[in-house]
Amino acid sequence: MTAGRLIVVSGPTASGKSALALALAREFPVEIVNADSLQVYRHFDIGTAKPTVAERGEVPHHLIDVADPDEPYDAGRYVRDAERAIGEIRARGKVPMLVGGTGMYIRALLRGLDPLPSDPRVREELSRRWEVEGGAALHATLARIDPETSAKVHPSDRLRILRALEIAAVAGIPPSRARAAWSVPEPRHACLFLALWPDRETLYRRIDARTEEMFRRGLVEEVRGLLARGFDRTLKPMMALGYRQAAAHLLDGVPLPETIEAVKRDTRRYAKRQVTWLSSERNLVPVVPGAASRPPSEVVRMYLS
Repeated sequence: MTAGRLIVVSGPTASGKSALALALAREFPVEIVNADSLQVYRHFDIGTAKPTVAERGEVPHHLIDVADPDEPYDAGRYVRDAERAIGEIRARGKVPMLVGGTGMYIRALLRGLDPLPSDPRVREELSRRWEVEGGAALHATLARIDPETSAKVHPSDRLRILRALEIAAVAGIPPSRARAAWSVPEPRHACLFLALWPDRETLYRRIDARTEEMFRRGLVEEVRGLLARGFDRTLKPMMALGYRQAAAHLLDGVPLPETIEAVKRDTRRYAKRQVTWLSSERNLVPVVPGAASRPPSEVVRMYLS
């Protein structure tokens, strides 16, 4: 009986989510729903480790290449799109399998959207300040208000810095405290949550290898093409890992070896934050490579039986 079932495959970047998802899809009646916030964008292929055309032809994938780089796409839209895809998959008698490492999207789908306060007037004033004072100044302001949040946000990440400052201004408390107070006791979706959990040394080695492979495959050329199409470096997806560093190489003259090392370093930091998020999730099933635990296929078979 598979009605109403949902499988989630997540884990830090480079942990092997796509490979595991494809292996499971070849064995069980599932369709994949992307849960990576960058793979929703067209033209962002190499730096997102997007499934190949052949893989997408073999197993149905949803929510890949659904937005242009300059088109707004947030957790709210993701939840609407994912709910629709899940319903359509179930109507075909298949099981939806959410695959990706964007914790905000997965949490929003499973537990509801972030209810933290907002105010358009405050947001407009903060945007004006960003233009006048610059991102570094506002990041420093956030560091004074909420060191915990500022440590998790890149100084050039306009979207997240302004949102954090907006929450602080409207709620009157640091955003980290506001988010800690946000809890949803019952999930909106029951699911089997498989979390890949390689040891740190293995994960960092895979991150380094993947980064080098992305540059060999032409990440710089991909970013060059995006810039040539007129997509500004300050767009949300252009600020993502790999893309912002490649843009700095092309536009600011940062040497390529230094660029590659910066991507490795920042990706390891991002993976650490992903592991922290996974550690806070309840009822997940850790998948530890090489461990003598029950194989994921056996866990899925039991869940779907």
